[in-house]
Amino acid sequence: MDEWSLQDSVAILIVLGITLSAAQTVEGIAQALIVSVGVIVAVLWILRFFLEGYTDAITSVDSQ
Repeated sequence: MDEWSLQDSVAILIVLGITLSAAQTVEGIAQALIVSVGVIVAVLWILRFFLEGYTDAITSVDSQ
């Protein structure tokens, strides 16, 4: 598993920045939906990193 990198952090900031700027152009429920999608993408990206680390840890313990 690769370590968390600056590239990952920048990518998450870009995703959130794009979704927040897109949300400013609409109003109401559409704005909330756009922000929600951006937040969900960022959270899934972060969870993927932690879950890969968890599975790597389990795999390394099992192979010993």
